[in-house]
Amino acid sequence: MQYTSKRSMVYLTITLIYLILSSCSKNQAEPIEPAKPEEPAAKITYNNFVQGLLQSKCAMCHAPGNSAAAIWTYSGYSAVTGNSANIKRAVITNKTMPKTGSLSASELQSLSTWFDNGMPEQ
Repeated sequence: MQYTSKRSMVYLTITLIYLILSSCSKNQAEPIEPAKPEEPAAKITYNNFVQGLLQSKCAMCHAPGNSAAAIWTYSGYSAVTGNSANIKRAVITNKTMPKTGSLSASELQSLSTWFDNGMPEQ
């Protein structure tokens, strides 16, 4: 009987070693894949964002014939780009404009991005 139990112990040990070794492989975990880059945001231009923002937030005071037109007159793309440093300072840096209320964080970020990207018209 002792011979049989030693034999069983050997088979059991060999079986356990085989199971342990077969469970070890290089392909146990899912491979790590690099993160996919975020989709680029829509290009912010004067025509698709800035024009509407300035018409709704600035034109009531800075349109020709209105009270603040003496300081700066909003009359289109060239008026904005020609006075961009002052607009950027008043709206984004100092946040003193518009007088009728501040821009949302999203509007400020989009306007800042537009300035930083060279103020594309289209």
